[in-house]
Amino acid sequence: MTLTSTRAGKGEAYSAASTLDGSVLHQTTMLSPDQLTELASAPAPIDSIYRSSDTLGAFLGRLADQLDRRREPLLHAMRHETGFISRDCEEVFEGVTALLRGFCANDEQRAGVPPGEYRNGGRAIQLSSAPWGAVAVILPQNAFLYLAATCLASALAAGNRVALRAPSQSALSAMLLEDAIREAGIAEEMATVVTAKSKEFVSAFQESEQPGLIHYMGSSRHAPAILADTFQAGKASLIDGDGNVIAYIGQSIAPEDAAALLTQGAVRYNGQTCTSVNGAIIHPARYDAVRGALLRRWRSLTWGDTIASPDVSVGPLLSQDQAHWCEQQIAQSGGTVLSGGKSHGNILEPTLLESPEPNSGLVREGLFGPALWIASGDAEQFTQMWRGNKYPLCAAVIGALEPTEWWLSRLPGAARLVIDGDPSIEDIFEPWGGYLGSGANPVSDWKSKYRRTLQIDIPVSRR
Repeated sequence: MTLTSTRAGKGEAYSAASTLDGSVLHQTTMLSPDQLTELASAPAPIDSIYRSSDTLGAFLGRLADQLDRRREPLLHAMRHETGFISRDCEEVFEGVTALLRGFCANDEQRAGVPPGEYRNGGRAIQLSSAPWGAVAVILPQNAFLYLAATCLASALAAGNRVALRAPSQSALSAMLLEDAIREAGIAEEMATVVTAKSKEFVSAFQESEQPGLIHYMGSSRHAPAILADTFQAGKASLIDGDGNVIAYIGQSIAPEDAAALLTQGAVRYNGQTCTSVNGAIIHPARYDAVRGALLRRWRSLTWGDTIASPDVSVGPLLSQDQAHWCEQQIAQSGGTVLSGGKSHGNILEPTLLESPEPNSGLVREGLFGPALWIASGDAEQFTQMWRGNKYPLCAAVIGALEPTEWWLSRLPGAARLVIDGDPSIEDIFEPWGGYLGSGANPVSDWKSKYRRTLQIDIPVSRR
């Protein structure tokens, strides 16, 4: 197979434009449907050498070195593709290289856990696992490099080959990553980065006779069709969709500390992650003080071109349509805008508003931009509002007096609960998973996701 996707595509030509100034960042030709069929039809490895931690660790170390050599071009690409401020881009890059260099050591900490086993009549019934064969990943634009590295390392460690479909707007980063992977020394049939139409990429792996897993990360509105079509094709899928993070601020945190945490959680990465804070219920005893501290912070936030004005607090969103949609969510929420509230091209002003309608789209679905709504309420009122959350990926509880167990029984659907911390900050090695409202991806470590669980019924004498 000779598929170097960013240079040898035979499909549709595409020009990736900068979110900052609209200039052409990179021109690419996507893979054609025939090329995707060839990619999806490649046989899965029988016994991958990358299941060896020594072999995998050496490759990932070389890949980290290759990314370091491309640091400035990758940071340039990330700034223009995402609109993130420089600090956030550098944080992502450092996280990626740290993940690659520490992946195998972290994985070994979980090694040696025996599988479940039940014995009956001279037979042993075991829970075991095996590779899926191929892992085909549809990656999001807001976290392309980090998630590409995570999926690559995890799929190889689990004994699979992996195909990473880059968003069309991340074509420059995709080319740089692909070059680094090739220079690090891995066969193309084991790991490849592709630029292709998402639907054609998914269809190729659904229709392939080879076994595999399709992992989709993106908007929840596309998730049901992918889940259903993959099931009909007899393949497995993982679905990661939207997240609407709501925080509760209790009585035991200083107002300035609460305001700092909420502000950073809402504007980090321009508010464009599934763990960005969208709203907060604040205990009545703390509401006025926290509101005042938030007002001071949000009215001092700046926005603009993160290259021309590197000290701005917030940069552009991924598209003008996205910024306009965020503005509409805010305008239709019934809340009172305290700061910001308007969009300018693909930039949304950092927006603080209070007391939106509980049934509004803003409260139930959240938004993908630098905005935060606040309302007064106690812990019981917070848990009642949580039940209306359409995308209950993550909840944050800060400065509360109630014990953790109290919250666990009252926050249905939450896949992640952050206590006294910023939910927008995620450790590079932490488990990942979703919730039924988005699709299907139970919380687990990454390597486990990319191996299928099965039962082995075998005579005890054969063990």
